Amino acid sequence: MNVAIIGVGARGSIYAKQFHSNGYKIVALCEKNPAILHSTAKKYGVSPDKCFANDEEFFAQGKLADILVVATQDRDHYGHAKQGLNLGYHLLCEKPVSPILEQCEELNALAIEKDRYMVVCHVLRYAPYYDATKKVIDSGKIGKVTNINHVENVGYWHFSHSYVRGNWRREDETAPSILAKCCHDLDMIYYWTGKKCKRVYSIGERREFLNENAPEGAPTHCEMGCPHAKNCPYEASKIYYRPTLKTIPYMIVKKRLVCGKDGATMKEFKEALKTSPYGRCVYRCDNDVIENQVVSMVLEDGINATHTMTAQSQNCYRHTRICGTKGEIIGDDNSFCFKLHVFGERPKKIRVRMLGIGHLGGDAGVVKDFITLMETGVVTPRMSLMSTTLESHKIAFAAEESRKTGKVIELND
Repeated sequence: MNVAIIGVGARGSIYAKQFHSNGYKIVALCEKNPAILHSTAKKYGVSPDKCFANDEEFFAQGKLADILVVATQDRDHYGHAKQGLNLGYHLLCEKPVSPILEQCEELNALAIEKDRYMVVCHVLRYAPYYDATKKVIDSGKIGKVTNINHVENVGYWHFSHSYVRGNWRREDETAPSILAKCCHDLDMIYYWTGKKCKRVYSIGERREFLNENAPEGAPTHCEMGCPHAKNCPYEASKIYYRPTLKTIPYMIVKKRLVCGKDGATMKEFKEALKTSPYGRCVYRCDNDVIENQVVSMVLEDGINATHTMTAQSQNCYRHTRICGTKGEIIGDDNSFCFKLHVFGERPKKIRVRMLGIGHLGGDAGVVKDFITLMETGVVTPRMSLMSTTLESHKIAFAAEESRKTGKVIELND
């Protein structure tokens, strides 16, 4: 089988690499940035007549491959996935699928009607760390799950990059942060338990990244000579290219995004930050997504669960406590280990080997399982089809409704 990809930015380029490394041929590309389109086509040997800078032109060619990877921006997923299904592609689609429930339901119905697979990239399911916690739960060692407390520490530097300066800063352009960032986590709560959510209550706030918090004399861009650069942790050079333990090397790889091309030099990187949205003062951006949010849930069988997202953390990681009638799991994915407490027994520390970098190995895992699906028709237990994905998205939509209205939201099947 062969692959077409629409959107070869950060996520699309990762999936291109994974398919290529598994022996699949990439035969068509669509990317609005011509420099990225050209360099990606050259890297994977895609014919120039199968490279498109315009999505209308791309879809007008008809079906160009067996598989379509949809890795465009959040609000583009629906239109691109719908056209792909109508053309007969099997889909691997980035999350979130859409910030509109009716569009998610329409795509699920269309995939069923067309008898096509639509797999959504809930990549945490495939990471060895989360795979190990799921196996412990399924083994029955902690009994029946009664309570889950799950926290996503986004990281001050990561949040400033993606949700203050970056593509996911505005709800009207992409999606609420609880959906864009945390549908992974809401999906994991469903995946761990197998129980649907029945009731949701949520609170959230914006506190730090506000225009009124801009220090006196701060310019629009950090590189314009901000008088507060020395003491501001969000100053662009500290986030993007000065060596720090927490932001390097992760943020320095954003040269491709900031400069809009592959192979940019450090000099070009620094120069681009003087005018790029990513070089803006975090207090002078047009962001409006929530920084901190708590979602309280009641699942089937009376299981209680909470998810907390916070921008104000040093590191970027998740920590979890899963309580059961016979024991508990406590761990964080930053240390690649978790503690298993079976009541009345000595606690065990279970270490997990990380396989790959992207999402703790989840990026490689989702592609491998997708390939298994294409070659054998076997839907692995951890695979998130569109029908499964609806659950996490419904919780996020309910959380936003609750946050905005102050009401408890009841979810119906």
